[in-house]
Amino acid sequence: MEKLLVEPFFVMKVLERAKELEKEGKEVIHLEIGEPDLPVPERVKERAKEFLSKFEQKYTESTGIYPLKEAIAHYYEKTYGVKVEPERVVITPGSSPGLLALLKVVRERVGEISYPDPGYPCYKNVLKFLNLKGRGVPIYPEEEFKVKAERVETHALIVNSPSNPTGIIYSKEELKALSEKAFLISDEIYHGLVYDERAPSALEVSNNCAVVNGFSKFFLMTGWRLGWMVVPKELLPDITAILQNTVISPPTLSQYAALACFEEEVLEELSSNAEIFRKRRDVLLKGLKELGFKIPAEPKGAFYIYADASRFTDDSFKFAFEVLEKTAVAITPGRDFGENQTEKFVRFSFCTSVEKIEEALERLRGFLA
Repeated sequence: MEKLLVEPFFVMKVLERAKELEKEGKEVIHLEIGEPDLPVPERVKERAKEFLSKFEQKYTESTGIYPLKEAIAHYYEKTYGVKVEPERVVITPGSSPGLLALLKVVRERVGEISYPDPGYPCYKNVLKFLNLKGRGVPIYPEEEFKVKAERVETHALIVNSPSNPTGIIYSKEELKALSEKAFLISDEIYHGLVYDERAPSALEVSNNCAVVNGFSKFFLMTGWRLGWMVVPKELLPDITAILQNTVISPPTLSQYAALACFEEEVLEELSSNAEIFRKRRDVLLKGLKELGFKIPAEPKGAFYIYADASRFTDDSFKFAFEVLEKTAVAITPGRDFGENQTEKFVRFSFCTSVEKIEEALERLRGFLA
């Protein structure tokens, strides 16, 4: 088989094999995929039904409807104390197409982009897909898996806080130092899912930065495919043109339904979910340590644990698939996240119930014994 244009998203390959095992009758416990299992708030669904009953689904503006941009701008003022002009908000069909457009424009208008290694795989994969040079910045367990400003040698940098796969959070001081070194793209898709400390937005420290966020994690709307960005005005014309040519517009129904996300009672309901994820994190964290995994940086946000599996393997890719075949517990190999020591690590997601997490730990205990 010819080499692929970009590396696969390996977590999806794990998921595909897990689905095959389920068709064979096996009960797979999914600790690989970063998809919250909690339901979308009823008010969001009601808003969608109301819109469906009254209006046809027509194209909207390429960068999204203005009422949703206003709601997001108000959310930033209320949550982070920063004023954002609604015109700087770009609504996208999921955060990924927005990220693609943003990386293209920043690379062409600002310069070379670096990204954490290990880090979210789509950063490097999208840059490669666009035939653009990017540069990995090694991050290390002893430094909490954080990019250090002195190691950034490019004009632009993308970071993820809270982070996938490690769950670490950059402080306001750290974001400021990074934004002073390079044009900062801050992927804030896991904001709202924090457990031990606040996650500041890059917009609190710089206006000359870009923020990526969306409705798939904290807001639970994975299949609704809706994201947003806040970008400097000078980047808007290029980003708009790319979106006009590639996605036409974000999904109309999803945009109008998402307006309900910013109603007070809905935000309160969503915020309370963090406690559910905290309990799951604590159970999984304790269990993995008891099994012999090392956790060099305990997650402060998101819903992942990045675990050192070197006690059990020197090939975490092979190990992840062996675990799946022998225990029907699906986990993600570190290879998905880069090249820097990733053969030692696997990622566990706690997007499932405490009961299933406990069952997964029991299966792993038997396998590792």
